[in-house]
Amino acid sequence: MIDLKQSSTKTGLMLLGSATVGLLTGNSDLVTVTIGESGAQLGGTIPAIAAMMIGLFDTVRKEKG
Repeated sequence: MIDLKQSSTKTGLMLLGSATVGLLTGNSDLVTVTIGESGAQLGGTIPAIAAMMIGLFDTVRKEKG
């Protein structure tokens, strides 16, 4: 079911891992936006869950070609 040779699977697993770490380290705000010299940083629970869903989709999808 999961093909580790596909690049989308690796991307999906990285997204799942980073979102899980973010939630486990106490990311309790729903949405956090920080604007600095290097640009905007988006964080919080909702973006972490969205990243997990995208990561799950990328992990299980089949690439064409």
